[in-house]
Amino acid sequence: MHIKAPEYHIPVLGPEVSNHLITDRNGIYVDATLGGGGHAETILSELSDQGKLIGIDRDPEAITKASQRLARFENQVIFQQAPFWHLPDILATQGISQIAGILFDLGLSSHQIDTSERGFSFQQDGPLDMRMGPDAHKSASEVVNTYSLNELIRIFRSYGEERASPAIARAICRVREEEPITTTMQLADLIDKAVRSPHIQKTLARIFQAIRIEVNNELAHLEQIFQTAVDLLQPGGRIAVLSYHSLEHRIVKSVFQTATRDCIGLLKLPICPCLRQPVLRVLTRKGIRPQQADIGKNPRARSATLRVAERLDIKDQPWVCQQGIPS
Repeated sequence: MHIKAPEYHIPVLGPEVSNHLITDRNGIYVDATLGGGGHAETILSELSDQGKLIGIDRDPEAITKASQRLARFENQVIFQQAPFWHLPDILATQGISQIAGILFDLGLSSHQIDTSERGFSFQQDGPLDMRMGPDAHKSASEVVNTYSLNELIRIFRSYGEERASPAIARAICRVREEEPITTTMQLADLIDKAVRSPHIQKTLARIFQAIRIEVNNELAHLEQIFQTAVDLLQPGGRIAVLSYHSLEHRIVKSVFQTATRDCIGLLKLPICPCLRQPVLRVLTRKGIRPQQADIGKNPRARSATLRVAERLDIKDQPWVCQQGIPS
């Protein structure tokens, strides 16, 4: 059964995000994944009249909906339709060199899931699309109908961590020889027939996730943009990330761990000549998970984990020590 989001979108861990993110009510904040504007609204409600928020989303429909929701904050919000990895250019255009905080919510927006024409959901019929924005160079239909057997197995394993990847990839290749696979229900039905598992919902979620990640190149930019975001934070500023599956969790934890360590170069010296120091202090060691009450209000919050870290008063320095790395 398709789980439809509440009519008025409830942001995942909204109060926890704003409570952990906001340290300067007059500061400049970035919502790098604006979506429907739920988190942005919560953040703006806590800022003073001097506080500003830059809302970024690669989906033009998200920008339209968020601008309507945030109309009463029109003098405090700047909207930018672009992928979040364009963040440095966006801030430079606005003449901003430092920010007080930044949020990344890596989940799909409720609007994207509930709009069958977008093709994100395996619980309602629609075209195999899954493009988050006009910058995506391929659709889900192109992936499903043109990728080789080995390429399909690779993305199902790498991005879905699905054990039945070979069987599902073979079924796709067999069916598409007869006719193209063009709808979400076509794909869901053939996966069901190929696996015949009592846990088919989890398998469908993994395969659709894998295709979506491939279509939108979701993971390629994460590590670099997190590092860039940390570099843009003012001392005491914070980065908050909501992640939803193990691939995202690992990247977030890896960046945070790297930023909280001393030198990580190749030389095993008592004192490394790079003198690298930690640049972050992690505030949520195990991450914050939704309570049952939160999940009851918004079932899609179930898999979310919020991690937050604070920028230390350390000058700019390389993320990886170059000492001992061959040229």
